Amino acid sequence: MNMPVSEQSMPHSAEALWSWHGGSGAMIWQLMFSGNDAVMGIKRFPRRRAATLFCLESSTGSVLCDNFVLTDGAEPDQPVGDGWMTGLETTHGELLLCHSYQPGSPEHQGIWAVDLAGNRIVWSRPDLVYAANLGDSLLTYRSRVFAGFPERDYWLIDPLSGHELDHPGMEHECPNRLRLMAESEQERQGILLPDSVFDESGQIEHIDCGVWRASAFHRMRPEKDGAVFWESFLTITAGDRLLYEDVMASSETMPVLNNFLIRKGRLYYIKEKESLISVAVS
Repeated sequence: MNMPVSEQSMPHSAEALWSWHGGSGAMIWQLMFSGNDAVMGIKRFPRRRAATLFCLESSTGSVLCDNFVLTDGAEPDQPVGDGWMTGLETTHGELLLCHSYQPGSPEHQGIWAVDLAGNRIVWSRPDLVYAANLGDSLLTYRSRVFAGFPERDYWLIDPLSGHELDHPGMEHECPNRLRLMAESEQERQGILLPDSVFDESGQIEHIDCGVWRASAFHRMRPEKDGAVFWESFLTITAGDRLLYEDVMASSETMPVLNNFLIRKGRLYYIKEKESLISVAVS
């Protein structure tokens, strides 16, 4: 007897393809994907206030680059953002575009284009601030002060070279229109991110991918001394069938949220801050 089509199409297994450890004391912080599907990201080491970049083959987890320190082109021995205050903006092809921060502010400053597989900084524009990825150009701006008021002077630059292509200037109509036309990073990189709901036991995040679902359950664990810790459990299910489970975090002071995503049918999640794991469902 043939099974119903819906049951035939159900996945029957999920297995971890690879696991990569970012180092003792690391916090894997952000993930992005290059044009050739490499996994790129930033990891932080809070105890020594350091941040470095890494790049892995998505199919095998093989390390293409690790512990890359973002440096200033004008001063190659000087880490950007004191080696700590850096983050990721977007990608273009094989390039990872990074930023620093304005002094004493959460506002971003500067753009550094890094070819991690080639272990090099391709170009840098510390004078500009990233605004949007338009595909064949980047919308950026310089901050100015006119008559005591802040102004933004917009420029379009080439993502491959950092060279200026066009100058929309300080009129906001054109930059706002371009920004609205730009795809989100989630759409552009083909990433599925979790939605979140609450139940009587805590918070639940989930991502639906066709007929299977990845879920993270965040549960509070009171201790005898009055302290409270949070545990996070990951599951992959297809209908009522459990295909995979793991502990993402075992003892945290708050829920560990947004620590998993799906891309091209594969799950990526961060375990105990230090490890990145890839799971295939079939």
